[in-house]
Amino acid sequence: MTDEKGSVSLSGAGAVAGGSYSKVSISGAGRVNGDLVAEELTMSGAGKVNGRCEVVRLRVSGTGRFDGTVTADEMKVSGVARVEGDANAKELKCSGTFRASGNISSEYIKVSGSIAVGGDVEAEIFRASGGFDVGGLLSADRIEVHPGGRCRAREIGGARIDIRHHGPERSSLLDNILRALRTTLGGEVDAGTIEGDEIYLESTRADIVRGKEIHIGPGCKIGLVEYTESLSVDEEAEVTEQRKV
Repeated sequence: MTDEKGSVSLSGAGAVAGGSYSKVSISGAGRVNGDLVAEELTMSGAGKVNGRCEVVRLRVSGTGRFDGTVTADEMKVSGVARVEGDANAKELKCSGTFRASGNISSEYIKVSGSIAVGGDVEAEIFRASGGFDVGGLLSADRIEVHPGGRCRAREIGGARIDIRHHGPERSSLLDNILRALRTTLGGEVDAGTIEGDEIYLESTRADIVRGKEIHIGPGCKIGLVEYTESLSVDEEAEVTEQRKV
């Protein structure tokens, strides 16, 4: 069970006491009973931490459950992970499924799978090509979303917000085909309020959009737009009311 002093490997069904370790690897059905502090935690099987988790590198390619707050420098989820508290990671990459009942705080977040958060998400850079469901505020200096599924947040706020299906270099024919496919698959963003300095939106539903420079692109349905400098609205967009403030 013990590979070297300070490291633990669980390849079958078993448990280890909480504490400080160099590396912890769970490839079977294993659990850590208590708070865990480690350089590296890898879960390729079904793992569970019954306590707080503080690691440098966290990788979940199987199933991972955490009953307390998770703190990591680097967190990668390609399987299924669930955190019952808050998740704090300098870098969070999710190509699988990640759920947190509390808040998520990070410098850089990249979502190509799906995340669901009960509270707020705060980051410096937030990039998503998958889906997300944020119960509170999604806030970042830069927000770039290419919706590949259901994308929802109560509020979205940032200096630069860019929501579009793909870059402007696509041909108009491919543009229309991809837009139709994404819409059919539920690829749009739904928010109560969107607020930022520079805002570009496609396939977005929102009650209120506020900002300095705003472009409302195709597929958008917006209740009220408030802008201070400039506003452009695509002919394929619906805006109920627009107001310069």
